[in-house]
Amino acid sequence: PMMISLVSLSTSLQLSSAASICIDLVTRSTWLSYHTAAFATAISASAQQNNLDANANTARSIANMSRSTAAFDESAITKALSLLDTVYGPITDNLTQFPLPMPANEAGLCHDGYQRRYLWTDAFGVLAYTSVAEMYEMNDEKDKADTYRRACDKLINTVHECLGSPRSNDKDDAMKIDHSSTSPTGHVGLRIGKLHSRKVTDYGMEYDGQYWHYVDKWLLALARSGHVNEGLHIAKSCFSTFFDVDHGGIRWKLSVDSTAPPSLRYAGPSDDALVALIVFSILEAARVSGDDAPSLSDEIQMLKSALIGYKPRVTNDPLGWGLEAIYDQYLTGKPRTKMLASTHESALHPSHMSLPFRLYGALIGARVAGKEVAPKAKVERLIEMSLKYEGKIMERGHEEHSSINRVMLAMCLLCPGVLGKRADDPTIIL
Repeated sequence: PMMISLVSLSTSLQLSSAASICIDLVTRSTWLSYHTAAFATAISASAQQNNLDANANTARSIANMSRSTAAFDESAITKALSLLDTVYGPITDNLTQFPLPMPANEAGLCHDGYQRRYLWTDAFGVLAYTSVAEMYEMNDEKDKADTYRRACDKLINTVHECLGSPRSNDKDDAMKIDHSSTSPTGHVGLRIGKLHSRKVTDYGMEYDGQYWHYVDKWLLALARSGHVNEGLHIAKSCFSTFFDVDHGGIRWKLSVDSTAPPSLRYAGPSDDALVALIVFSILEAARVSGDDAPSLSDEIQMLKSALIGYKPRVTNDPLGWGLEAIYDQYLTGKPRTKMLASTHESALHPSHMSLPFRLYGALIGARVAGKEVAPKAKVERLIEMSLKYEGKIMERGHEEHSSINRVMLAMCLLCPGVLGKRADDPTIIL
């Protein structure tokens, strides 16, 4: 049955859009059943092994925690990959079925009538697969590392083909053309992949558009996965549309054509501008002199000038708290650490399981920042609770926001992974 399902998916690209979607649903259902069992097995086996090997692994784990990538942990990798497989499908030698389209209720249809991608989810997907690749490289397993790097490349190309292009030929879906001969997409910026779209986006989060806090995650994913030139091109092409020159801030949202609705045109200094400075600085530091990729030095200077006197704040919203913990490591003196620690009880609370990906974001931040912001034991208990929750949800067969939930939990298991600050990353002085 598995082989029949995969052959069906392979041939679906030659069928009509409706037939493709039907076959995709069958394939996704088959793979979900298969990997639900695999995920449950991985959790059960790891629980037994943890009891046997806890003392033996402690010294090794502590010794490796200073590295930017987490210590090699086969159990964490197995569980993370089991989660990722339920979203993206199998990673085979030829990657013909990878990545599977996301469920129809979680991402809008792309121009090919088959793919469905969501920028936030796929940014964390790239970060997770790159983290796995680096762990295998650390363990001298080059072939396995190459497999996951190829999967990253395929996922990145698919996202650029889908979200870097209009969703249809309708004039209301048009995106601004990028006339650069080296543009990775041919258009300015990236859509995020919402279900619904209109020419002028809304002021909330219902309609498709270009959301800065999604784009910045994608740029970081490109930097970490070795796609620096593509990240530089995208950042350069969209900066002028997001940046409010008059008021020194980053507009949090644009319509798909890179224009800002009237009430979203004003943007003052904020964390969006701060994260832009961090990510642009990482990309610029990784730029290879002599390549055809553009420099972001001018944009970086504009952001630095805009942020003079800006004081980072801390929220107790779990997702926001987690992101602040991630980015604080790039700021001189880590100015948020004490504030993050004082609010961790609120951010890391089981009640946030009503929207699991928000809690998982907090857990990612806690694992990246470490015991300075939250007790390790508390974080590990919440992760175990989250794994059990996802396992039960998979058995029931339906979960709202399933893709973003599972991908972010997978990244949490791999932290710090590529989200950890590296020796050659710049430190931002405010």
